[in-house]
Amino acid sequence: VALARALFIQPTLLLLDEPTNHLDMEAVVWLEDYLSKWKKILFMVSHSQDFMNSVCTHMVNLQGKKLNYFGGNYDTFMNTLKEKNDEQEKRYKAEQDQIQHMKDYVAKFGQGNAKMAKQAQSKEKTMAKMVRGGLTDKVIKEKALDFNFKDCGTLAPPVLQCTDIAFGYPGHEILYSGVDFGLDLDSRVALVGPNGAGKSTLLKLLTSELQPVSGDIRPHAHLRIASFTQHFEMTLDLTMCPLDYFQKVFVEMTKEDCRKWLGRYGITGPVQTQIMSQLSDGQKSRVVLAKMARESPHILFLDEPTNHLDIESIDSLAKAINEFKGGMMLVSHDMRLISQVAKE
Repeated sequence: VALARALFIQPTLLLLDEPTNHLDMEAVVWLEDYLSKWKKILFMVSHSQDFMNSVCTHMVNLQGKKLNYFGGNYDTFMNTLKEKNDEQEKRYKAEQDQIQHMKDYVAKFGQGNAKMAKQAQSKEKTMAKMVRGGLTDKVIKEKALDFNFKDCGTLAPPVLQCTDIAFGYPGHEILYSGVDFGLDLDSRVALVGPNGAGKSTLLKLLTSELQPVSGDIRPHAHLRIASFTQHFEMTLDLTMCPLDYFQKVFVEMTKEDCRKWLGRYGITGPVQTQIMSQLSDGQKSRVVLAKMARESPHILFLDEPTNHLDIESIDSLAKAINEFKGGMMLVSHDMRLISQVAKE
């Protein structure tokens, strides 16, 4: 509804912050096509690679508190950025080698005979001039995140069995009936479909948050489940900082253990001691993923986990899922994640 209102007034400047979040695939495809023909100014924040490739003609990269401008779509930007970084890295290395060579010369011959000392002074002046003129900065690489779901051990199948289940909310039509399927530790399932079809509802049934109208859902007696919901922030105590929250939830962990674990999920430095209500949605979602991983579940239920993650975090999550020894069921419209992790 909010998107319809923004598009309907045909503004001169359209500002969109993660417009594909919570939309089903059909809506994303429609919006992609619509915005690719947009004739006025469009400025948006997005983590959807396919979407940016279809819609964007320019990219602005915000890094180190600076805005860097690039022509082209996302793929073009990534290629240009790599070339730019490679070139900068070469310049930086050449400059540093030259400076080190001059420093070595000054240290060796600075106190030597008159001719050598004069050359050493000349090199010192050259170095000072290089510094005044501005040296090439070292390329700052994005720190790779180390998402990791602990080894959960084995459970004999069936791990979670659904037999002839039906569900409908009170006073509404039955959403679905005759649902038969099972999840085991090798399951890698993506659940797709239009908004309102009942995808999130099915996950709630599987985690016993809701009860079916009829039929049976039978979990293994020792099954541990971890869920990432669309309203993930509800699972956190937003009055606490991530570090204190982790120490409260996992009492067996030392403060240093908590720091290290959170750091693997990109919650580093002052962010660890910042009240969670002040964190961005992306930072909060990383705290939730860190907590889920620590719980050592047998099955992961992920409902739109990429909505507030950047592209690097999505790739780290995909890698962690692929290395995970348990089962997974994913609700998503993010083709970048689905294509990397889903087997059915």
